[in-house]
Amino acid sequence: MRLKMPNIIRQVLAAAAVLPAALLSVSSCQKQEALHYSPEDLEMEILIKDYLETDYSSSIGNVTITPDKVTVSGHYSGRGKFYVAEIPPYMDLLRLDEPLSVFRPDETSFSFETARYVETEGGISYDRLLSKWAIFEEGTDGDILVSDARYADVVPAVSSPEPVPLRGKKGIGGIFMNDRISDFDELSAGSATLNLFVTQFTYLSPGDGRIAHEYGGRTYWFDENFIVNNLDRVLEETGRRNMCVAGILLVQNESTAMDKELARLLTDPGYTGGGTLIMPNMTSPESVNCFAAIVDFLVSRYTREDGRYGRISHWIVLNEVDGASSWANMGTRPQYYCTDYYIKVLRLVNNILRQYDGNAETFASFTHSWTLAALDYPARDMIETIDAMGKKEGDYRWALAVHSYPWDLLNPRCWECPYSTPSMDAQCVSFRNLEVLDKWIRMPEHRYGGTLKRSVWLSEAGLNSRSYSEADLEEQAAGTAYAWKKVEALEGIDAWQWHNWFDNTGDGTGAMLGLRKFREGYGGEAKPSWHVFKAAGTADEDACFSRYLGYLGLGSWDEIMYEDADID
Repeated sequence: MRLKMPNIIRQVLAAAAVLPAALLSVSSCQKQEALHYSPEDLEMEILIKDYLETDYSSSIGNVTITPDKVTVSGHYSGRGKFYVAEIPPYMDLLRLDEPLSVFRPDETSFSFETARYVETEGGISYDRLLSKWAIFEEGTDGDILVSDARYADVVPAVSSPEPVPLRGKKGIGGIFMNDRISDFDELSAGSATLNLFVTQFTYLSPGDGRIAHEYGGRTYWFDENFIVNNLDRVLEETGRRNMCVAGILLVQNESTAMDKELARLLTDPGYTGGGTLIMPNMTSPESVNCFAAIVDFLVSRYTREDGRYGRISHWIVLNEVDGASSWANMGTRPQYYCTDYYIKVLRLVNNILRQYDGNAETFASFTHSWTLAALDYPARDMIETIDAMGKKEGDYRWALAVHSYPWDLLNPRCWECPYSTPSMDAQCVSFRNLEVLDKWIRMPEHRYGGTLKRSVWLSEAGLNSRSYSEADLEEQAAGTAYAWKKVEALEGIDAWQWHNWFDNTGDGTGAMLGLRKFREGYGGEAKPSWHVFKAAGTADEDACFSRYLGYLGLGSWDEIMYEDADID
């Protein structure tokens, strides 16, 4: 099989030979050096943009999964020879050599059935739940894509746990077992996030104390001691309080992984060696099966109807993907290429998740960037690509996990953030102009199925105390009151998980973002911001918050709010 390349791509690739790659990027990055994209990546960038802008005459109308079958229906237009191609995550729809499978309908309107599982190279029993399907027309110069691709519309339920509703908007980010678990009660926390560093507890080989999990004809092993002590125990605490927990799927690079061979398998071939976290490898059957197995193990364990190991209600996929070079490294890639790759990961997680929990949402993770790249790409561009691709390839329950720090992470005066203007084209979305994100998420065109508002969690957001001086702690507390009043008033913002629970050297030099001081040397003493956060949303809020009106030069909290009409 050979795909026909549009003429426009040939023209732009010719231009790429004489222009710096950065000039061909969809967005300009803050990095000073020119980014050098490969011709192959530039080609893919253009193909993706062209795909998003093309209306096709043929379509895949529905893909239904049952326990043992897949049914694909649709129609094609024209008098040529047409076929339906199956595209697993490790293949690219727009640069397809040989699809996993080909089906040739006899009629222009068609419906065919095939087995759900198929053996692929290396003996993997591949689950077609993860595939998407598209129609191609055969041509003498190459085959032509004539439809949007489509993922599964209907997925069978293996289990149906009851939803865990949010009990208010307050939550804690990055929870772990410690001697301050009582904060769950004292702060009236209704939600939390839990970091799942999968390369800390997953292995390709058996060993003492490892749990075996079969997936796709392979067996993977998980460190039971780590999982029980670092995940199950804290989830027991959240479950006892009926807290809504989002697990954050995170993949570390080889240097910090427990199983180096597994880490290499999960590392994209384009990985540059930089950054703290990586994008899971979606380029080979073995790597896709491995990551899918990890997701399947975690989701099946933490969505049980009996809640035996604790409950995770939602799943955040990776971390700050608009800063991929640092937080989801897959090499130096153009923006649309990176976003499309990330969508593959989102879809994989979403489709596995839907089997076990029909109420769960799949959250995409972003920094405080909006139209100005904080690290690599503007977040709004990536979010709108996710939205557009969902409309083309079948809508799904994606949601947003946003890190709404001030642009300057170390400056707690969020009410002064110069990049956070009341504009839909603001450079940054922070607490100061949170109404921008609130307005965007409430727009009918961004709703799931056109009707259901997607969730927004401020899943990693807090304010810094520059030091432990009385003045600096008061400054952080004032920012906390200001931020809460914003979050509380906006219906589009569903929850805020304060980061960090304790001051942590891992947050970077000068960053003391905790509600509590360092555990080492200070015993995790509560800061004034802890008391403000405790009062938020309670009968004590007005009395506690009133002192900060004068600090901020306000007569009323209404003065900090923007109306929809104020945001152009």
